[in-house]
Amino acid sequence: MSENTQNHFEGILDGYFEVALRENPAWANTLGLRAGEGKLGVTGLAAAKRGQKLRQRTLVKLENLAAHELSAEQHLDRLALRAMLLAECEDYERGVHRLEPDAVDCVFGMLLHELQRGEDEPARAKRNVRGLLKETPRYLAQSAKMIDRPERVWRKIMQQSVAGTGALFGAVETFLESKDAKLIASAQRAVGRYHDSVMARPLAPRNSFALGAERLQRRVRDELGLDYTLGQIEAVALAEADRIGGLLKTACAKHGKGKSAETIIERARAKWNPEGELLEVYRAETNRVAKGFKAAKAVSFPKGDELQVRLVPEFMRHLYPTAAYSSPGPFEKRQRGIFWVNDLSLTKTTVADKLAEVQQHFGISLTSAHEAYPGHHLQFVTANTHARKWRPLFAHAVFYEGWTLWCEQMMTDLKIDKSPWTHIIQLHDALWRVHRILVDLRLQSGRYTYEQGVKHLQKFVGFTKARAEADVNWYTSSPAVPMSYWLGCLENARLHKRLVQGRGWSLKQFNDWLLSFGTLPQSWLEKYGLD
Repeated sequence: MSENTQNHFEGILDGYFEVALRENPAWANTLGLRAGEGKLGVTGLAAAKRGQKLRQRTLVKLENLAAHELSAEQHLDRLALRAMLLAECEDYERGVHRLEPDAVDCVFGMLLHELQRGEDEPARAKRNVRGLLKETPRYLAQSAKMIDRPERVWRKIMQQSVAGTGALFGAVETFLESKDAKLIASAQRAVGRYHDSVMARPLAPRNSFALGAERLQRRVRDELGLDYTLGQIEAVALAEADRIGGLLKTACAKHGKGKSAETIIERARAKWNPEGELLEVYRAETNRVAKGFKAAKAVSFPKGDELQVRLVPEFMRHLYPTAAYSSPGPFEKRQRGIFWVNDLSLTKTTVADKLAEVQQHFGISLTSAHEAYPGHHLQFVTANTHARKWRPLFAHAVFYEGWTLWCEQMMTDLKIDKSPWTHIIQLHDALWRVHRILVDLRLQSGRYTYEQGVKHLQKFVGFTKARAEADVNWYTSSPAVPMSYWLGCLENARLHKRLVQGRGWSLKQFNDWLLSFGTLPQSWLEKYGLD
């Protein structure tokens, strides 16, 4: 009987993903499936409705499953699939597809994906870019018809994306050949028509991005795997703000009585003048940090992976912060990640201006631990090797962002970087992530307006208005993700206390165990992954 149930569950998984990936070729392409290359797929209200029906049918099948007969690994996939489907159903029911004009971002994301591929496989990438350009006018026209009342923050984000149209299509033009000029111009005009169509629509009521307290509570339970109420999460954040704030104050006291962390970090930043090109500094530091974690025997490193540290191309500079990471798709044979370095000093002419831009990268060792080894790159490449076919498609922020902050914490605990500033930067960034919990919770439950969220980051983390707005822009469309960073790190710390301090596991055994299940909430691993 259990074998039949287990086989039936495998059929549910295969059935859902095979249809979903066929209907969403852009998603399939990012995962490394060739069948999706050069395609944007069909969009519009009818397509959105078909997707909703597929999710609902799959949820019914999961509800009628004799779940107790599943294996432990199947239970993990069951929970992950259910969480994914419920979130997408909720977004459909609250009309996100009619509120969020993100079709231009989708097109640009796919073109960027192919331009990145173009460095290694130009013929394949050119073929795919041409396919995407051909489909762009139809895809954007279909998408525009869906948007009836754009959410004002999301409309602003759309305007920012459209502002980068010239640079992106200029890069596409350089990559392709002169005979493709008409194709590029047609796609570029389609972006303009999409923009004009969205701008002509009446705006949705303010703060229509908010998920609502009840739905946010469900996501905390099903996506973060936490049994906390929203009130308890707020209490955790307030307590952590006091604790981290106290640690930061103590650390700062050594560098000037009464001086703020921002002042101390800025003073240290102003004295930092690394030798050589910034890209080479990043490469050297990434290698040094990786060697430090290996020497500390903190975690197993993946075999057969590849990490390239590259400069952000000119046309992508406005899209990236100081540094970022792009992971390989789980079905890509070549598991190559790219650690992007956005060196804006290359755009400056004077020595002083160049140095000022380079100094924005102060704290490279923490950035390297977060983005490369043992952070995002190591974690995602490890997850991509999981024996369960669909496991790498489940990516819970409570794990992958909790893991990167855990890496930053290990960086200071293991003294891999002995600079006195590293600990202060790590604590200051931790405090920022703690306040993310409060802003995320209050925004999505409707207690904060967008403007109040921006002011919170300005007041408690010292952000400029522009930086705070950039942060909150992202929060509005990713409910429960911003809070996942520090809550995920706390989950790792809780399990570390139980398994390393309690059972005598080594740090490496603990970290390898965490990484062995993919990218799932820590509480699920505790329930189904321990003897």
